[in-house]
Amino acid sequence: MDTLEIIGSSWQQPIWNNLVTLSYIKKELLGLPPLINYKKLTHFYNQLEKVWLHKAVIIQMGDCAERIIECDQQSVVPKIDLLHELSNIFSTLLNKPVITVGRIAGQYAKPRSNAIEKYRNTTLPVWRGDSINSPEPVSDARINDPKRMLISYHAASQTLSTIDDYIRSRPDMNLQVWTSHEALLLDYEHSQLRTTPDGRRYLGSTHWPWIGIRTLDLNSPHVEMLSNIDNPVACKISDKVSPDLITGLCKKLNPQKIPGRLTFITRFGHKHIHKLGPLVDAVLETGIPVLWMCDPMHGNTTKTANGNKQRIFDEMVDEVTSFQIQLAKRHACCAGIHLETTAEDIAECFGCGFNPKESELSNIVCDPRLNKIQAVELIKQWAINQEAL
Repeated sequence: MDTLEIIGSSWQQPIWNNLVTLSYIKKELLGLPPLINYKKLTHFYNQLEKVWLHKAVIIQMGDCAERIIECDQQSVVPKIDLLHELSNIFSTLLNKPVITVGRIAGQYAKPRSNAIEKYRNTTLPVWRGDSINSPEPVSDARINDPKRMLISYHAASQTLSTIDDYIRSRPDMNLQVWTSHEALLLDYEHSQLRTTPDGRRYLGSTHWPWIGIRTLDLNSPHVEMLSNIDNPVACKISDKVSPDLITGLCKKLNPQKIPGRLTFITRFGHKHIHKLGPLVDAVLETGIPVLWMCDPMHGNTTKTANGNKQRIFDEMVDEVTSFQIQLAKRHACCAGIHLETTAEDIAECFGCGFNPKESELSNIVCDPRLNKIQAVELIKQWAINQEAL
């Protein structure tokens, strides 16, 4: 599909098809229990503080965009198996504990650069993630339906139950999976804000929300929301972020200078990652503790001659390597890696002996993901780099 119309300045929020239904759904969501336990956030902070002290590292991975139909045991368990396996490999390679974070149980909304796309001889509203509409290339599927937010909540709840059952059935693994997603869809996220009995405000939809690059602005409602919750938070950053902006984000999102409170996830691309240094310098000058992670995938997304999205493994390696070198040079906290992965036995990215066909690329619902072999090779390269620094 070809994208046509650029999305304006509505902070990536959809125009819903029925405002009466929207009001009902938001009220319904407000009355539902939080998906996470507030008390566990203290344990999460303790783990993130170990990363700040260079005593642990983070692996964060999962689907580009979760599907709400994939919340059953058959769909969720392979994802957790892969997450657990890569976490163990990462820990062995680095000889450090690994904090295991999934892009899971909430990654149902996606920011888009364009409002509509061309499919064959028609134009359609773009798919914005399962919380909003459906990816099937027909007009009815692309209607922005607020009822899907309620379906997403229950899908996330079922996913979390499956994860809990998985962990309980394997006590010898000593596994803790933290959830994360982009806190993009404000109607959903605002309805998940909760207050503890002693007045603490937190986001009940996930342990670790992040702000994407398209809504990263000191005046954005997303930054405002995350500045007022107790959860640890993260921001995706690119070469478009200025030293002034990143300094402002530090001061607004971590004014109390809490280790583990704020993470910056770089997504520059291998051609632009050399521009990271001045941003790291600007953060260090604030004296505010920040964890730095590398997302080597989003900045390395290009298109084939046929217009399909592609990602090339060697470009990801180049970005990871430059990221690690620049962080080490400045003695900043190199916290870990953020990947989009699939547990399926398929190939969506080029490299490690895989060369997906155009027909395979055209069937990818969102962005290309690393398969298990590719993900393992990438974290091996991370470990090789760390040992050399």
